[in-house]
Amino acid sequence: MSHTFHGRDIFAPVAAALAGGAPLVALGEPLEPKTLAELELPVAHVGGQALHAHVLAPDGFGNLLLDASAEQLAALGIQPGDALSLGHARAQHGARFGFAFADVPAGELVLYEDSQRALAVAVNRGSAAERLGALPGDEIVVRGA
Repeated sequence: MSHTFHGRDIFAPVAAALAGGAPLVALGEPLEPKTLAELELPVAHVGGQALHAHVLAPDGFGNLLLDASAEQLAALGIQPGDALSLGHARAQHGARFGFAFADVPAGELVLYEDSQRALAVAVNRGSAAERLGALPGDEIVVRGA
């Protein structure tokens, strides 16, 4: 058993056995679903003329990955190019809904759709995580400006 790659050490041999044609029942004892722990993830929602999203994680560049989608912004009538207000920890920050970092001047906040089709917050040539001081689980409230 490994402290850092325990999941890999369990799942890789099972995946290899299944890929080799072994039946699932031959790879371990069945578990009762009610004995498994449930993972509760935050869920973004639209309410009160705002999008209430949550920081899932910062990436290696300081961009904040959110649990929200561009479709949720569209439901509020927000389109690419629109000015926004991002609320976090009782502070409001001006931003723009864009396609790329270059849609805002250096040092400014941009909300964009990332490669996973989820929304993310970035600072052009900076770190949104540092600017907002946001951590995983924090709420970000997005409103049209």
